[in-house]
Amino acid sequence: MGILASVNSNQGTTMLHAKAIELQGDRLLPPGLTVVTDSEPELRGAFEAHGKALTFRRHSAVYTPEDVAGHLYWICEGEVSLERSVLDGREFTLDHCGAGTVFGEIELLLEMPRQYAAVCRADAALLTLPRHKVMELRGADPGFAWTLNRILAERQSRLQARLEALLFRSAHGKVAQMLADLARDHGRPTREGMLIDYPITHQEIANLIAATRETVSHAFIEFRNSGLIATRERRTVILDLNKLNEIALV
Repeated sequence: MGILASVNSNQGTTMLHAKAIELQGDRLLPPGLTVVTDSEPELRGAFEAHGKALTFRRHSAVYTPEDVAGHLYWICEGEVSLERSVLDGREFTLDHCGAGTVFGEIELLLEMPRQYAAVCRADAALLTLPRHKVMELRGADPGFAWTLNRILAERQSRLQARLEALLFRSAHGKVAQMLADLARDHGRPTREGMLIDYPITHQEIANLIAATRETVSHAFIEFRNSGLIATRERRTVILDLNKLNEIALV
């Protein structure tokens, strides 16, 4: 067992109490949307049976870099982004985690301090499992262990794909790919085109693709002038998804 694993779990509990307001009453768990699904009863059952319910305000941090990785988290409601600041002051967003998503597993399993900040993009309701319970269930329940390992593998696969895109695509290609992804995940067909019904700023897109806000804004202007997208009430409408997919390959 590593040194970090021997840190008193009360430190993590105290930190959580300082940052969150405990939920009262019944805990209503939504259907899984991305990682945790109803076909994974072991993981769902573990959070229902042993998880502590917490709620966080928008923009508040669930944890920050160098915090002890003492808990595994499941998002019941809201959204959490995993972020990291680089040396020049810019921020890089590792991932956006929505309702039904588990996060915080990497450092917990590797027994290392948190490498990223987990920040709520909206008010969020979470369930948490302490590390000792995660390790206990991982050793005693093969279904729980398999599901947790699959979640880790899926996140690593997704991050590898993003890294390849960041290395080999142009700035406009990365913005186009981001818009195509948002249309796939959050698109709502309208008479005009595919409305991205999801609040995201140019700065947040820039953080996701390791670009500057100015670069993203310039790409949006060019896409609008080319008739590929339109802006309606601070939301983006995709007018030509096929063309955006072509640009995403550049």
